[in-house]
Amino acid sequence: MKFFYTFIIALSFLILSGCSNEPEEDTAATKEHTTQEQSSYTIEDISSGAKYTLKRVDGGFVVEGHEDKVVMFDMYATYCPPCQKEAPHLTDLQVKYSEDFIIIALNTFEDVPDTYVDDKFRFTYGAYYFITNSKHNKIIIDTVLKDIAYDTAMQIPFKVMLKDGKYQKITDIYNGNPNNKFYLGAVDSGVIEKDLKKILAK
Repeated sequence: MKFFYTFIIALSFLILSGCSNEPEEDTAATKEHTTQEQSSYTIEDISSGAKYTLKRVDGGFVVEGHEDKVVMFDMYATYCPPCQKEAPHLTDLQVKYSEDFIIIALNTFEDVPDTYVDDKFRFTYGAYYFITNSKHNKIIIDTVLKDIAYDTAMQIPFKVMLKDGKYQKITDIYNGNPNNKFYLGAVDSGVIEKDLKKILAK
């Protein structure tokens, strides 16, 4: 009987230890993320096939061919409730400011196919802006965090905005830091729009 209980406990541990929101990366992928930083990354939208080339400029990024536009990186995951809730509001901002503004959503913390992201996130929550599920996402995110000297564990949603390759100061809704360069967690779209207008006016 003692052996039976030991076996059940060991089996339960093995089953439970296999569940995680962050899939383990294989050795090749890990090596890719630790290689020298690239000067550009080509990423593709999950359903439209549209492509953007992100170029490293002045310690940040610009989108090739759209260098004059403000770029917002939105780090999110399909299972994240705040990410789901804000998706239609981000769509509204993208439509309203399409001439001057590009949202690039970088899927993170999960390993799912494009079709899953399309069905379970874009169509379900109205996320009609550029979404990439690229193999480059992790290294782009790691580069962004390094660029802004963000040295704690990233939580999602997490956003930054850039203009002319430079990270912009945006509203710190928690601590009021005037030099803040990121949004952490749920942020009202009105706050994002207010910051966007200031950046565009520069």
